[in-house]
Amino acid sequence: MLIILKLLYAWLLPPGIFLLAIAAMYGYYRKARYAKGLLLLFALIYLLSIYAVSDKVIQPLEDWYTQPSVSELKDAQAIVVLAGGSYNGVPDFDGIGQNSESSTVRLVAGLRLHRVLHLPVVLSGGRLSDDVATEASLEYRFLKACGVEEPYLITEDRSRNTAENAKFTREICEQKQYGKVILVTSAFHMPRSVAFFNREGLDVIPYPTDYKTSRHLPLDAFSITPSADALSHTSLAMKEYLGLLAAKLGWQ
Repeated sequence: MLIILKLLYAWLLPPGIFLLAIAAMYGYYRKARYAKGLLLLFALIYLLSIYAVSDKVIQPLEDWYTQPSVSELKDAQAIVVLAGGSYNGVPDFDGIGQNSESSTVRLVAGLRLHRVLHLPVVLSGGRLSDDVATEASLEYRFLKACGVEEPYLITEDRSRNTAENAKFTREICEQKQYGKVILVTSAFHMPRSVAFFNREGLDVIPYPTDYKTSRHLPLDAFSITPSADALSHTSLAMKEYLGLLAAKLGWQ
């Protein structure tokens, strides 16, 4: 019964409810000239919003780089953590503004690496508008509250996208004379990040985290049922593939 209820909820919530609406429209207008277009629209939205497809789209990005062991990080001189979004104006444990889910997972990975390697942590992330806190400042507050001492924390708070993350981090690395750094970001975001950091001439060790998919997804009723999360994963992957193209073309 529980499984049936979960499947029912999936079809009554977006994007499932949109698919049902399109199906109803096709049933009503099936003799119209544009009825086949409704079928194509249904198929497109359906395929983009099921895990059986979204996982196949995003997994190549997540598998692009393998997470290295600690022994492979001994030559690094700093840890660079890229911000992944924030929520401004909301209460936090010790201030206002919170890191997003992806930012938090990246920060925890950076924190664990710092505790083992005792390396400085460069926090990269600015803001898109003047009336919000920088992502780097929220990350700084989080790591300081977790016990990281101030001399180990370096903020880069000017960047607004991945290209600027790389550009402004390079300036810090040149100033601090960091020859090789550990780059921490979400696994799906790592290929694009490495492309931009390499373009800036930075020697990075990719450390992917914040995985969005499991490696052994069973093919069951849930894997072929529309899901907002699956659609989100597909959108993330499409954005990253476009970003990789932009990096290769020299665009920001």
